[in-house]
Amino acid sequence: MSGTSAGVSLECPTDISTECWKVPGYRYVSYDNSAQTPCGTSRIDGTIAGVCSTPNVRVSSWLINGQNVIADPTADGWDNCAVGWLNDFATTLNLWDPFAGNWSVVQSEACAYFVRSRALPAIGVQYGRLTATNIDNGNVLTFDPVAVSRADTYYRRIVTALCDGSTIERWVDANGAVVTPPALNTMIPCTADIIPNAQRMPTQRLRPRVQRLTGTTATADFQDGNNVQTLTLRVITGPVRIRAAGGGSPVTYADDYTVPSGTVLTWGVTNDAHAQLDGALIFNGTAAASDFIVNWTETLHTDAD
Repeated sequence: MSGTSAGVSLECPTDISTECWKVPGYRYVSYDNSAQTPCGTSRIDGTIAGVCSTPNVRVSSWLINGQNVIADPTADGWDNCAVGWLNDFATTLNLWDPFAGNWSVVQSEACAYFVRSRALPAIGVQYGRLTATNIDNGNVLTFDPVAVSRADTYYRRIVTALCDGSTIERWVDANGAVVTPPALNTMIPCTADIIPNAQRMPTQRLRPRVQRLTGTTATADFQDGNNVQTLTLRVITGPVRIRAAGGGSPVTYADDYTVPSGTVLTWGVTNDAHAQLDGALIFNGTAAASDFIVNWTETLHTDAD
């Protein structure tokens, strides 16, 4: 069938416009120190094994796009285990990553706590093995990542002119099947190349905590708990002993002081959601009459798409 308009013959129906749109994909890269999990593999001298409490390490290689980005081996300290260890590991990655993967400690049901990037484009920078040496015993430590990605999803918007002069619109997927289109605010033109509009960092919460202790009771080591960003000690009745210790090349320290009644001391991190207090920190009363309050905030990350 054909129609005539202003002396121009137009076959109908006919497609008069075709636009390419996509829902941007994204990718997360993760490292784990718990032997072999869905979030990464760690090895000691080539054997799959959990790695923790290595305060003296020399990081010699981190392969990104097949190239070692650590030009000069660097001494670092990955203290304790669990969250404290992972914080130190994430700090190393952020120090050397030329592509700003923005590494932080997150948690999930499958992997408990591990280190993960923020959302990256679905294709692009390829993160690979990190290699270090335990200076204390000569063990070679290697960490291989796991990448979880969702590819770009393509659609075409086709406008068709009908023989009565009206137009209709339809959307098709990459296979040409007619589909209901995703919400327009989730799509971008196919020619656009941007950081995906996915969740760019883990869900983050700042939890307030407070504890009152009396007598010769001691707090837990704050390095072994969740990520601590601010902490205050208030001594109602003293004395209270403060033990702050840590180790690693090139610096080791061991502070141990007893403070009297009325003392207020504060530690804190500001303007950086990924920075955490580092090193052991323990408070305990030294007499039956000791009475003190410790309050702090801890940052919690929950892994999510």
